[in-house]
Formats: sequence, C-alpha cells, structure tokens
Amino acid sequence: MPRPKRKRLIGNPPIMEGFKPFGIPITNLEPLVLLYEEYESIRLTDYEGLTQQEASEKMNISRPTFTRIYEKARQTIAKAFVEGKAIFIEGGDYHSSDFWYRCEQCYKISISSHTIEQCNYCHSDKILHLNKSKQTNNEDIHCICVDCNIRIPHQEGIPCRSINCPKCGKSMMREGSYHHQLYLNNKKEE
Repeated sequence: MPRPKRKRLIGNPPIMEGFKPFGIPITNLEPLVLLYEEYESIRLTDYEGLTQQEASEKMNISRPTFTRIYEKARQTIAKAFVEGKAIFIEGGDYHSSDFWYRCEQCYKISISSHTIEQCNYCHSDKILHLNKSKQTNNEDIHCICVDCNIRIPHQEGIPCRSINCPKCGKSMMREGSYHHQLYLNNKKEE
C-alpha cells in the first residue's frame, strides 16, 4: 500500500489568479492549471533564490518530491509560453497556516490568522476565500461547464480545469470563481 501523500505547506498565495497571452480573448483560450504547490516551488527557488533542499524544507516535503513538483511547474509554464495558453493558478494538495482572501472590489489579497468578513484595504464585503484547506463547507462548491451549463460537485484536491464535461468533453471551471465571473462578464459584453 502506498504511503499517504503529505500536504504541501504554502507560505503565500499568488497575488494573481493566472496569466493570459496578449491579443487573445479569454473565451478563446484553452488554459493550463498551475497548482498552488507548483507556484510555491517556482516562488521559492526562482524568486527567493533558495536551493531545492531549502525550499523542500519550507514546503515540508522531501527534496525528490520537491524536484518533481518544480519540474512539472516549469513544464506547465513553458507549454503556456510556447503554445500561447493561459495559466490558471488553482487547486492542488496543500495547506496553509493562514486564511487567504482576494477582494473582488480592489483585487488585493488579505492574509489573516482568523476569518475576516471584509477587505483589509477597501473594506468591501465582496471577498473570495482562496485556500480551500481552510474552508469549512465544501458542499456548495461545484465545477461547471460554461458551454453547456452542466454542474457537478467539486472533488477535493482536483482542479475543476482538469475535469472534462461529461456532456461535451470541454474543461470545467469552478463555479463562482474569478475566472467564471470573468467569463460571464465577457459574455455579457459580446
């Protein structure tokens, strides 16, 4: 029987939810998913300049596991650059010591040791809870196909983008997420 997978410790969430190539509408892009732990591996080694051993200790995982995560992150980013795909940063098998929120009004991230009801910057009550490991109720989370409006219950630890719609086969999206809201707003403008 395989050893249980250890959750990766993430220190800080990304300040954005992804990237998209210039000149291509988001509705025409096929995105790739960069998991939170993959983002963290890039942040620790390439941004902070830590060795893989130091970074693996910060993430509370073995160095070989860190190397696999880091290589997958680099491959995802390279594929997005070469093929002109968007990158969504979401999902994964991680935990955090804090609660992460993104304000839907000013788009800033708030990190708190306790739950908050409003943005620390603009005091808006329109905040999105980012780290699923701190969420208390996963029953209301669904993946949705924006093409045929099929909704399925979200599976813990599996990004909605990695699930294909059972009806049309296209990638699903987390219902109510920033990307889903962006898609809906773009559809209204068309």
